[in-house]
Amino acid sequence: MTSRKRYAIVGTGSRAGMYVEALTVTYRETAELVAFCDLSQVRMNWYNQQLQSRSNMPAVPTYLASQFDQMITDTKPDIVIVATMDSTHHLYIIRAMELGCDVITEKP
Repeated sequence: MTSRKRYAIVGTGSRAGMYVEALTVTYRETAELVAFCDLSQVRMNWYNQQLQSRSNMPAVPTYLASQFDQMITDTKPDIVIVATMDSTHHLYIIRAMELGCDVITEKP
């Protein structure tokens, strides 16, 4: 069996929902959601509640935006999904690649 790829999601607004669904339901056999990172702890908590109630999955660690590097160190994602507001995409894309992660993002 192929090992599952590890994903972290940065930005937990409404657009993040399609990624959470894909990682935890559709591609659950090949993907593992390992962390959320956002400016809002409330939004990250909401997604964790959804994981627990809908998918019967444990909550994943949450990191505030200022803890991005720590998230990478702690959770070691293979891929970072950047779903933040457009004006900050480049910050997370560049830093994730500098830290050795692949990146998925919606737009530049």
